[in-house]
Amino acid sequence: PAPPTVTVGGLVDGYYSYNFTNSANEASGLGNTIGGGNAFFYNNVDNSYTLGLAEVKVTATQGPASAHLVLAYGQENSLGLTGFGNFGLDVLQGYVSYNADKWTFNAGRFVTWLGNEVIESNSNWNYSHSLLFTFIPLWHTGVSVNYAASSSFGLTGFVVDGNNSTVASPDGKDYGLNVVITPSSMWTITLNGFAGPQAGNAAAGVFNKQTNITGEGIFVFKPDSMWSFALDAQYGKTASSSYWGLALYGRDQIASDWAVALRLEDVMDSGELGFGNTTTAGSLMEGTLTLEHNLTTNLLVRLEGRYDTNSLRSE
Repeated sequence: PAPPTVTVGGLVDGYYSYNFTNSANEASGLGNTIGGGNAFFYNNVDNSYTLGLAEVKVTATQGPASAHLVLAYGQENSLGLTGFGNFGLDVLQGYVSYNADKWTFNAGRFVTWLGNEVIESNSNWNYSHSLLFTFIPLWHTGVSVNYAASSSFGLTGFVVDGNNSTVASPDGKDYGLNVVITPSSMWTITLNGFAGPQAGNAAAGVFNKQTNITGEGIFVFKPDSMWSFALDAQYGKTASSSYWGLALYGRDQIASDWAVALRLEDVMDSGELGFGNTTTAGSLMEGTLTLEHNLTTNLLVRLEGRYDTNSLRSE
């Protein structure tokens, strides 16, 4: 057969952040923080020039089959891959894919289907990640089957080894569902689900019959070439805790090389998830305004301001 077609790409992402409030009274248990701030998941280094992410993507395609490899290095690689705080090179994605007419089969390690945002900030409307992004996994190891019934409807099922893990829970596999509906050129509706056992301890003979559940609806509305809006509604429940959250997005493509985006968000915790090491129920809220400019086709710069507040206090 003819040799495969190989495509190589990548990106380098760096940032500088400064926290003006540095309040010690704010909850700091979600993800990591800037100087005791609220809930910065990735860009959490204060007053320093930081490498956020360096990434190389390689795709080899031969007929209906393809292989995908994504290598990641930097701060945004450190959470859930090489361990918290370890800035190392790791495989973010490594999977094979086979397409047969309306069916697509994937096997290996791939990023999660949950969430309105992705790890690579340049693909999101804002630079910093949302609060809801901190609740979902980053990647999974397993298999998926996609059925594209038409250009307006697609369905994907997943069987994976839990969250950010290459080893299944002793209590069993985790299952996921992704439904994408495009009723018109202006609307895209995505329905996501994830369910699996709460991890036990096989060595200690502890197994759980409790199930972790995450449900999500993402609604995107693009009335014209300038304006875009999105709503991400998410709910999660474990054996002893639950949360729900809403994130509202708006983006205006002012010109071909200028855009501005706003994100408003509210997340409610039942009290057991441990924000700021507290068991007090309450909510986290944030607002983020981002101005972006494409200096060239391949060089994007952003200026962003973010305000976080919450009703929790650290104990």
